[in-house]
Amino acid sequence: MKARVLFLLAAASLCALPPRGVDAHPNARFYRGDVTVSTSWEGVIRLTGKLVIREGATVTVDPGTEVLVQPGAENDIEVRGRLLVRGIPEKPVLFDTAGGCSAGPWGGILFHPGSTGVFEHVRVRCAGGGLRGDLAGVTRAGLVIEAGR
Repeated sequence: MKARVLFLLAAASLCALPPRGVDAHPNARFYRGDVTVSTSWEGVIRLTGKLVIREGATVTVDPGTEVLVQPGAENDIEVRGRLLVRGIPEKPVLFDTAGGCSAGPWGGILFHPGSTGVFEHVRVRCAGGGLRGDLAGVTRAGLVIEAGR
């Protein structure tokens, strides 16, 4: 019985391990897949795959937040609901490739018809697709989109 408990504990701890290469951000929160309830992001956010903000859901990104996306053209942030990114001049929000531009680009931020967004004091780096789609409901003030270097 004791051996079985140890095995189960070992298996559970393996499931809780963050993806490789995250040593620089031990307090990062990890996301991928569908966001179906409203949430707020602060600190360091790691996106380990495509993220879809579903209709009726709002993601609010606080000043100074870093959103680091796994490299790969398929790793988009798709907005079908609302994405509110409100940095301030002293604490802009950064969207970047995890590992920096040298790791390769990520997909970008794609707005679908009927979605809305706010980008205030935001830098988007190394996103192959930048900010695209139906941008009629998206306001921008202090948004900088930088290609990879």
